[in-house]
Amino acid sequence: MEYIAQTSKSALQRVQGMPFAWSLNPYRGCRHACLYCYARIYHSYLGFSDPGDFDRIVLHKDDLPELLRAELRARRTPIEGEIAIGTATDPYQALEAKQRITRRLLEVLLAAGGAVSITTKSPLVLRDLDLLRRFARYGGVRVNMTVTVLREDLWRLLEPMTARPLSRVGALRRLANAGIPTALFLAPVVPYFGEDEALRVLEAAAAAGVGHAMVQLLRLSPGVREWLMPRLRAHAPVPADLLSRLYEGRDTVPGAARDQILSPIREVRRRCGMDRALPELRMRRDQLSLFGQEEPKGASGLHPRD
Repeated sequence: MEYIAQTSKSALQRVQGMPFAWSLNPYRGCRHACLYCYARIYHSYLGFSDPGDFDRIVLHKDDLPELLRAELRARRTPIEGEIAIGTATDPYQALEAKQRITRRLLEVLLAAGGAVSITTKSPLVLRDLDLLRRFARYGGVRVNMTVTVLREDLWRLLEPMTARPLSRVGALRRLANAGIPTALFLAPVVPYFGEDEALRVLEAAAAAGVGHAMVQLLRLSPGVREWLMPRLRAHAPVPADLLSRLYEGRDTVPGAARDQILSPIREVRRRCGMDRALPELRMRRDQLSLFGQEEPKGASGLHPRD
């Protein structure tokens, strides 16, 4: 592994056409090495020619928390809308245990009363339970944990450097028990490899107290097909060939086939009570000292009463 410090030009990125308004990514590249990762191609924009560099070279933005603080202070009004952390790389991959960039970003956003969603495959998120509880008191946080399979062989094939799936389910249980809003991200479901597993994952997450699940089929977008398919064929050529024929050169599965695959998964999600819409995250409307507003008497720093 190679780790490279990267200077950031900006912190928050405005997002259009997504359920969240802003994205925030403390790292580029990811140690998890998931075969289906759509973000792998982004490394080519940084000058890395080998797609495998995404797994081997991780850029860390150590200056991002202070840059975020400066951007928020420069605003005349509080930032509105959900801020998503972990849209292009896992904010709790192994390097975070040392660099603590994600934690420092959360401290800044908590002081600003922001509304934050976190998407990860790592139980390391539990380290920051103290901060997450304070966000949760005003409805300002949700943790989305991605779990796609439970079987050992499929996990090692598809997500070789991630935490074990059952440890992620256990993290969901601890978050839910602590009062942190959680959601299962069952994404992607890889046809011929993951449909039956999807049912098991939903049942395990429901037993852990998770009330919401997002289900998404694999997209063979540019960069994904070229990386994923040869590795699936080397592991299991017959289902890999079936998968290739299913997509027929498209990025997505045609409509009728898509419904056939997703129908039993959606039924189990409904039966488990995990098909409800996600509640909207809220930002804190008081104690916004970063914007020059006067704090209530006795409040300071990260507002202990939260």
